[in-house]
Formats: sequence, C-alpha cells, structure tokens
Amino acid sequence: MAEIMRVSIFGGLPGGEEWSVNPVYSIGGDFGVPVSAAQALAIATAAAAIAVPSGLTALMNGNTTVQGIRVEARSLAGVLETQAEVLKATATPGTGVVNHPYQTSLVLSLRTTLPGASGRGRLYWPSTGASLNSADLRLAATQHTNALAGAKTYLSGIETAIEASLTGVALGVWSRKLTDITLVNTIQVGNVLDVQRRRRDALLEGYVSVSYP
Repeated sequence: MAEIMRVSIFGGLPGGEEWSVNPVYSIGGDFGVPVSAAQALAIATAAAAIAVPSGLTALMNGNTTVQGIRVEARSLAGVLETQAEVLKATATPGTGVVNHPYQTSLVLSLRTTLPGASGRGRLYWPSTGASLNSADLRLAATQHTNALAGAKTYLSGIETAIEASLTGVALGVWSRKLTDITLVNTIQVGNVLDVQRRRRDALLEGYVSVSYP
C-alpha cells in the first residue's frame, strides 16, 4: 500500500550534468492506496506532458533543460511499491540569458502547520539564467513574482495529473524520521539565489597550472 508519490522533475545541464526537483504528494488520504505499474506510467506520462510555466523556464539559461518525469509510489517508511519514468516529447529549454554556475538555484520553500524541520520542505529549481538587479544582486522583482506563480502552477498541475489516477492527493512535506507526511499550506520564494551543494555527476573540469616558485 503506497502512501506517497515522490515525483522527480529531471533535466540536464551543459557537460552532461543532471539535476532534479523532487516534490512529494500524499496519496490515498489517511489510509494509502495500491498503485499499479499502469497507474504509475499514466501519471508520469500526464505529468511529462505538462508545459513548464514561463516563470520557471525564465530562471534557466538555454543550455539548461527539463527532460522528463519519474514517479515513485512509496510507503511513508520509504518502501518502493512501483515506479515509472517518461521523457518529455521535446525537452524544455530555459529562456534566461544570464549564465550562472551549475549549482545556482532558487529555493521554493514549502510550509506546513507542523513546527520544526520536519514540517518544512525545500525544492531547488535550477537558476542558471536568472536575472539579478545590479545594485543588490537580488532577483529582479518581476521574475521573483513570476517564479512563485510558476511554481504554484506547475506543482498544482502535477497534483492534477496524479488525481486523474488516484484519490486523496495533496502536496506535502515527507518526513522519513517521523514516517509521516504533512500537507503544504504555503509556498515561499525568496529573492536571493542559493546554491544546491552536491557532487558533480559527469562534468569534467578544465585546469591551468604554473610551476612554483
């Protein structure tokens, strides 16, 4: 019996690097629900067909792309029941023109009624093309509000895609420690870009050197 649907929105960066954003949805209400392989495939297919909102693509430069969707139906303890992965018919490129480093991201903060770290979630959206104000190096005001609207639209669209196959669907913050999921009631986006610290996947670094002394 699955109680959560973990959705991975995944894509690529120059040099073969990969990224993913992984929202989690409660499914089946308080009791969970069985999820078949056919249902998982239908959900992944529907989610992959969703157009990425312009408020999110504007954060990425043209070499940063959204490529597909993977879904995993799991128990609250993390036990995998079934999964499916679907590539978009055409990868969605970013429309931003500024070049920021690979790990530059805008944080989408998910808030719930549960206090403490277990009631808060973070999604790191790649922001290699985000526009900044030159005076304070903060996200431009219009892009800031558009990113928040785009995040809500996209997360809601994925929720609708899941609801076409399952019942009791709601965006949540999953706590492995508490083996529980708490429903999200607020999405916040700050205007300062962040860095998602992780190891490089495939990016080969170029070096220059000089003899010393």
